[in-house]
Amino acid sequence: MSITPELLSRIIDPPKLFGPVLPECIIRSTPEDFQVDEVPAYQPTGKGEHGYLWIEKRGLTSPELIHRIVRNLGVPAKEIGLAGQKDRHAVTRQFVSIPRRFTEYAAKLNDDNIKVLLVTAHPNKLKTGHLRGNKFCLILRSPSGAFTAAEADAVHERLQVLATDGIPNYFGTQRFGHHGNTMVDGLRLLKGTLPNDHWPENKTRTMRRLVLSAVQSGIFNLVLAQRVADGTLRTPLPGEVVIRRNGTKPYVLPVDGPTDDIIPAGPMPGPEMLVATGAVADMEREIMSLLRLSPKDFQKYSRLTSGIRRKMIEFPTEADARLTDNAAIQATFSVTSGTYATVVLREIFSSVKDSGSLVEQTGATVPVDDDGDDD
Repeated sequence: MSITPELLSRIIDPPKLFGPVLPECIIRSTPEDFQVDEVPAYQPTGKGEHGYLWIEKRGLTSPELIHRIVRNLGVPAKEIGLAGQKDRHAVTRQFVSIPRRFTEYAAKLNDDNIKVLLVTAHPNKLKTGHLRGNKFCLILRSPSGAFTAAEADAVHERLQVLATDGIPNYFGTQRFGHHGNTMVDGLRLLKGTLPNDHWPENKTRTMRRLVLSAVQSGIFNLVLAQRVADGTLRTPLPGEVVIRRNGTKPYVLPVDGPTDDIIPAGPMPGPEMLVATGAVADMEREIMSLLRLSPKDFQKYSRLTSGIRRKMIEFPTEADARLTDNAAIQATFSVTSGTYATVVLREIFSSVKDSGSLVEQTGATVPVDDDGDDD
């Protein structure tokens, strides 16, 4: 292993910003316990050469959904568009784009796992990132069998605090694979110690992208963890890269720049990433060196690791929690694309047991990283 167990643990289980209000909850006991609706970046116009299908899927990964579309409708895989990946062990709803001529056969997709809820059209094909975020409706279950009304109120109150103060925008555990194996493979690939035949040839490019993304995410988590531990997460520092709270464009904060309404942006290394200056740049390089990496290591795979900056704080919206009739807690909230529901929950509970992940590991499925849905 090219990473110490202690460092891997800090990436997968980084420090929290808030103390827990409850000890434990269980999520995804059934797919219906974890429901996700994509919030599109735009609404289809109803006109255009691309058909847009609003699809509800249950118990399928996004690659499995694409396979069903190819098999049942005859759509070439390269002509299918998704804005984001979605969980397997969940009920998720999202737009899928296909050439409009295939939409007349859309009903052939309907089965126990897929429902086509709406057929419409738009001028362009959906591409990764064409979404504003995701809205979650989660049923949280108690290990003891029942939550109380007071406990549901405590969850609701904490969600209101998170909506105001924000959460550390960590990547979720599943980003790094079972026991961090995806991250480890990425480090080996960057250092040239991964065998050329580690994956089947037809999956090599996809898996390289996956494992290299895990390394970028691990570096981000380590930088963010340091800021949480230092108590400087909400304090933009001179020379660091920031993004306006409602913006997307990163820029370097001047020494005497205003700090209102801006969010520190952590590194996802690559040749196109905007570089910080001063002490912040030193800290980021030092953290990379803990993994025996430097920026030049990402040059070889620049097409797969172009490099970006990611906001280190996220603010859930439309947050609510209530006690259900069977003494579970129903929690709802929306987050922007790329933010993990489990990262929100870990700022409420000491421990979050993910029954869905246990099912996936038992079934030996490859972890698929979503746009934040925790698949």
